[in-house]
Amino acid sequence: DYDEALRLDPGYAHAYNNRGLAYDDLGEYRRAILDYDQALRFDPGNADAYNNRGVAYYNLGERRRAIEDYEQVLRLDPGFADAYYNRGLAYYDLGEHAQAIEDYDQALRIDPDYAWAYFNRGLAYSEIGENARAVEDYNEVLRLDPDDTDAYTNRGLAYLELGEYRRAIQDFARALWRGPGDGDD
Repeated sequence: DYDEALRLDPGYAHAYNNRGLAYDDLGEYRRAILDYDQALRFDPGNADAYNNRGVAYYNLGERRRAIEDYEQVLRLDPGFADAYYNRGLAYYDLGEHAQAIEDYDQALRIDPDYAWAYFNRGLAYSEIGENARAVEDYNEVLRLDPDDTDAYTNRGLAYLELGEYRRAIQDFARALWRGPGDGDD
């Protein structure tokens, strides 16, 4: 359908962006990037296309290029929570945990119920040894999704680091009881 739309209107930025998403879903990230480039050629203020291209670069392992696109998104739309979250993922992967936490904080200021931002901020806090703060974040994930097995597992790991063995065992048991596929695994 997107090919047909572009045949009828070769400058239709929205169709390029959406076809890029389809290529993303197929794992064809380079082809997706070409479509996002075209979308941006015809609509240079398209924050979604920058964000989507950033995700494609991220999936290709090109974290710095992804960060550049997320920064462009945030120049265009400072309230774009996903761009802060996505940039946080890239910074986390680069080992820049403080910057990742800052981005997750910003995403949560925009969307206080962003469970993935709590979850990944918890991971970053654990990486820098702030396990009590990680536990707080996993508590928020579990408030939003009481069946999230990954949150139980990671909170259990944080409790282990804090020496709270009974709580760690309880969380591991909860994760096992729910089992794979019953939460966000």
